[in-house]
Amino acid sequence: MHILIAHDLSPEADLALQRAAQLAAQHNARLTLLHIVDRLPADPAIERQLTEQLARFNLPDAQVRLAGGQPSQAIAAQADGIGADLLVLGAHHKSRPELFTGTTLERLARTSTLPVLLAVNQNSEPYQQAVVALDFSQCANAALHQAHRLLPASAELFALNICEVAPSRAPEDQAELEMQCQLFSRMVADEQARLASPGRVVQYGIRHGERQDCLQAVIGERSPQLLALGRHTRNLLSEALLGSLTRDMLRQPPCDVLVARG
Repeated sequence: MHILIAHDLSPEADLALQRAAQLAAQHNARLTLLHIVDRLPADPAIERQLTEQLARFNLPDAQVRLAGGQPSQAIAAQADGIGADLLVLGAHHKSRPELFTGTTLERLARTSTLPVLLAVNQNSEPYQQAVVALDFSQCANAALHQAHRLLPASAELFALNICEVAPSRAPEDQAELEMQCQLFSRMVADEQARLASPGRVVQYGIRHGERQDCLQAVIGERSPQLLALGRHTRNLLSEALLGSLTRDMLRQPPCDVLVARG
């Protein structure tokens, strides 16, 4: 695994670096710390500062890279150039969620071919609780597999399926709900069989109601350190817009948020 952490010298980026370093140590992965400048050559003091920060984590394969250009484009190009498997970013908008649109995070979450991890947890201990919003789409399944990949063997992974049914229609839709439960159980079993080692048993559940409310309720119950979501890429509109649930979770992240492309 090769992890790329984009660092802009902010406290939020320092927090994301701690998570990136923890994951690199856990998975014996390469770690590249990338800083984007307006133009090259950059001030040598910047590279020294970042090198000193990186040295604190004692990662043998870690390195610092400086690149110039528009941030989201330069980060995407560097990620492709080094063959990165995961992109880690900080939440510079967290105190001002209304400023999320147009940020580097928003652009990369919308367009990146890599899984994007928004790291906001103050505690950078290995994940022990994770939730994945799982429907019947390829991108949601990708989110399940990517989340599973980041977890230690001791962690719990909960797959949530949300069935949006109006309360007034619930009784007449009981047969449909039961069918969805059966299909979801079968899908989870199929995906469980495909998960990489250590083959962790995935817990799962179905909630009925509005997506945002159901997801927030499960987050409140389980207090995950990681939330995994899929990003649809079926057409040009999907590339131009994040799904409403993904956008809302990134705007006001309840924990670290992983976005995987289908």
